[in-house]
Amino acid sequence: MLLLVVGLAAGLRLYRLGEWPPGPYRDEAYNGLDALGVLRGDLALFFPANNGREPLFIYLVALSLALFGPTTFALRLPAALVGALATLPVYWLGRDWFGRAAGLFAAILWAVTFWPVHLGRIGLRAGLLAPLLALTFWLGTRAWREHRRGWWLAAGLVYGLSFYTYLAVRFTPLLLGLFALYLIATGRRARLWDGGRVLWFALGAALALAPLALVFAADPSLVFGRAGQVSILSPDINGGDPLGALLGNVGRALGMYLWRGDDILRHNAWRSFALMPEQSAVGRPVFDWLMAGPFLVGLLWCLRHWRRPAAAFVLLWQLVMLGPTILAEDAPHFLRAAGVLPGAILFPAIGLALLWEWARLPVAGRRAAVILLLAGSAALTVCDYVDYAQQPDVAYLFEAAAADLAHTAAADAEAGATVLLDRRFPDGWPSVRFLLGDHPAATFTPAEGLPALVAPSVVYAWPYDPLDFLPAAIVAPALVDVAPGPLARGDLEPTPYSLFSRFAVTPLTAAPDAATAVNFADTFLLDTTADLPAADEIAVDLRWQPGSSYPGDAPSPNLFIHVMGPEGMLAQYDGPLLRGLWPTAGWSPGIQVSERYVLSLPRPYNTAGDSVAIGLYWPDTNERLPVVDAGGGLIDDKAIIRPEP
Repeated sequence: MLLLVVGLAAGLRLYRLGEWPPGPYRDEAYNGLDALGVLRGDLALFFPANNGREPLFIYLVALSLALFGPTTFALRLPAALVGALATLPVYWLGRDWFGRAAGLFAAILWAVTFWPVHLGRIGLRAGLLAPLLALTFWLGTRAWREHRRGWWLAAGLVYGLSFYTYLAVRFTPLLLGLFALYLIATGRRARLWDGGRVLWFALGAALALAPLALVFAADPSLVFGRAGQVSILSPDINGGDPLGALLGNVGRALGMYLWRGDDILRHNAWRSFALMPEQSAVGRPVFDWLMAGPFLVGLLWCLRHWRRPAAAFVLLWQLVMLGPTILAEDAPHFLRAAGVLPGAILFPAIGLALLWEWARLPVAGRRAAVILLLAGSAALTVCDYVDYAQQPDVAYLFEAAAADLAHTAAADAEAGATVLLDRRFPDGWPSVRFLLGDHPAATFTPAEGLPALVAPSVVYAWPYDPLDFLPAAIVAPALVDVAPGPLARGDLEPTPYSLFSRFAVTPLTAAPDAATAVNFADTFLLDTTADLPAADEIAVDLRWQPGSSYPGDAPSPNLFIHVMGPEGMLAQYDGPLLRGLWPTAGWSPGIQVSERYVLSLPRPYNTAGDSVAIGLYWPDTNERLPVVDAGGGLIDDKAIIRPEP
């Protein structure tokens, strides 16, 4: 049964790992860049980039990259495998503290609960903390019960290793100290000392921690650098009311289990909340509504049996390891609070175990209830995650557009094209540098211009500054395909925007086909084709070049594409020619420029009765450019095409 649970945990973490969620996000990419540096021999015990990071996860990523190359899948694989294997220490811990049934239910909940599943699907170091804490506390439990030095030493070594995972681990000495005081207060002083064997725990922790301690001793600023940036003690964060900020964070942190979780979409899904009409969605709580009852039962059981060391430790575990999110901004923050897992999982596991063994209910009824609760919770996680991973806002916040740029540029380089990137892309989006890997790509600064662009070449440009430098570098004759990149949006940016524009320069092999060419008043020539990539989509490919009467300093006209049916307009594009991405100075006889539009239809395209109208008009007067024949005679003010499947 346990192996099945581990397999379930692995499946939920590995399925479409490189795609759901999209990305990688910049924090993941920084881990990947440092891991690539490790493979080049740049070894370190603390990585200072990106606000400083502990090294264990980066070394695991380096091993993964050595096997699979610089991909999003390889970047996230260590988190997925560790998250799946953590099912075992979670089971051992629950079994040894609260019985076999509680251990098995804890393992299942670890496998299927949204929060640990998501931590296993993103390439961030916070996902290592909870597994190592679970393993530490289980080893410590074995040592305490069996009075063996080897168990104590192993527990200390794993505990020291946990300090190489994530900065929230620095709260664990307080947890252990409070538990020691609890043992003393409840008359267990002798058990605490264990005949001096606990010193082997201290020895193991000291041996594991010594290298990192030397690094921090040489540069103490590494200890509190990131913590100082997000602390609620900062007036910039607490607004001059530190006590109010603290109390508010305490309430939000305690409410995250059943009421409202992390609102940062990168860390957690959102859910609709009818009781809070002022907000359409809030962060999903740690446990879904099916686990609310078992959680409360398990919590009340631990409070009632607080004199049992296991129950007391779980309660202290939650109170102390909530500290990293309580004392920082954005509470509850599911990365900073990751240390509460898997202790939090034990509460509903205890509740389910009590239901499983409740003698007042028939055996078949109580066991069916537990199975249905667990199956329902797993189904909710799957449904929520599938929806979450495909939301446009999730793609924005995981910087999927930057990943798309890197993948497309890498494919261009593999196809033999010369690839040039605006320097702002690799400088501003670390995922571009990571995913490009060893693919050759030069960078440029628009102010300095471009080298001569001999086909095949591909330029990735920032589309919101003047692009006059681009056509000036193209060696004619050439065909330039212009395409906007996918939409992007930063954390503080309200409106999505196209992250980049792609300009692919290829040899100009032939003039437009006379059978399909359309002459707009000898000002622009059009070669057009259209096809139906799907029943409810139509794709229109257009190729332009200036005619003999086009004034070289005139602005480009606007373009309209109207998909018409018997009932009227089905779909349209109406806006600047080439989406405004081609500068006026770029129109020259030796350069043709192509573009592609894909329009969604409200119903399948009907080849018998539907058509596509394409035309140009001057934006200042709305005057359409006429379509003329070879002798200059008027044909129409638009071109009509009828695509076939």
